[in-house]
Amino acid sequence: MNMSMMRGRRSILLVVPLAAWAVAGCKVEQPASHGECMVNSALSCDSAVLAGNPDAGAALGLVGYACTGAARPDEGATYVSGIPYGMVCADEGVNADGTSNFCCTPPSAPVSCALDSTSIVAISNDPSQVCPEAGSYRFDCYGSDRPEALNPDLTCGNGIRNGQLVEYCCAGAKRPNNCDEAKGGVCTGGLVGWHCPAGSRPRGEDFGMSESRADYYYFVCGIPGPPVTDASGAMSQTFCCFTPSPVLPGGSCVTMANLDQIQKYVPGCTQGRTPDLPGFAFACYGRDTPEDDYTQIHCTQAPVDGADDNGFAAKVYCCDYRKPTGLACTTTDECQTHYCTEGYCCALESCPSCYSCGVGGVQGTCRLVPNGMPDPTGMCANGCDGMGNCLP
Repeated sequence: MNMSMMRGRRSILLVVPLAAWAVAGCKVEQPASHGECMVNSALSCDSAVLAGNPDAGAALGLVGYACTGAARPDEGATYVSGIPYGMVCADEGVNADGTSNFCCTPPSAPVSCALDSTSIVAISNDPSQVCPEAGSYRFDCYGSDRPEALNPDLTCGNGIRNGQLVEYCCAGAKRPNNCDEAKGGVCTGGLVGWHCPAGSRPRGEDFGMSESRADYYYFVCGIPGPPVTDASGAMSQTFCCFTPSPVLPGGSCVTMANLDQIQKYVPGCTQGRTPDLPGFAFACYGRDTPEDDYTQIHCTQAPVDGADDNGFAAKVYCCDYRKPTGLACTTTDECQTHYCTEGYCCALESCPSCYSCGVGGVQGTCRLVPNGMPDPTGMCANGCDGMGNCLP
């Protein structure tokens, strides 16, 4: 089904000038069966939570609404040449009279995101179209702006590209905090560290609204460390993760984080599997392997028949993250560059005479061999002069 047909299912393209889309009055027209929305000046929309952090009361320019029934202010989006123009609203709870509150981008300034009303069962009566997380709803966006960049009262998951648009599942930002990025060398080799409450794992919205992940799907995280008590007295775990390019169609391998389940099927597959980088446990449901799905991953152990974190049958793998340049190696498969030169993952398969990939402090690139030191290539019988030449 092409994009125009898909959009035809999701909204009616109103062939009217965009200026007329902004309603002059306070009322936002909705289908009669849904209810109606009116501006609610008593609702404060300037105290947003930005990805879990208060915004110090900064004015955000959002407009408050109260709606009856299943109505939402952002239902009336239009598509022009496949590009959405609409409002982006965040749900803000229910009033004593049963009306629902929303904080929205102003109708006088349409944005390039549109609510996909099929993701709301009360409107579509189609539970197959809902977002995976309860209470979330889907926006279709054009360009690099994520919904929460337009309306900070939202938090959204990873964007999934669908033709020229990107789909996001979002909810009001007042969710419990999930994971915090762990800086300061917690993870090495280019992996990003995260501290998460025990039982949670990093999610797309933990990056915050300012970092676009529109071309990415999910974090790929190594096996977490065992739960420990953090400074607040709560139990937490540390993950080391990377964000891959989208998995090819048909990719079925997902990471595992349930330590008991991992040790049941691949004993010894732990966060400290290697001195430099964490181990990665995968559950695969198809014929593909983790190496097929993620170029950064290599697996040396044969898979076993087992189950994923939720008990569903799968092939279980214990794998490793390919090392970046500069880390010690023994085989080319260990390295992201596929070059293991002089015992280090190197940018080149081999270095010229009197250059080495193992010069102390700068391993991983071909550097000049210091004066008087032997030539790793064996071309200079008496060693090197420190300037790339052989000693006489």
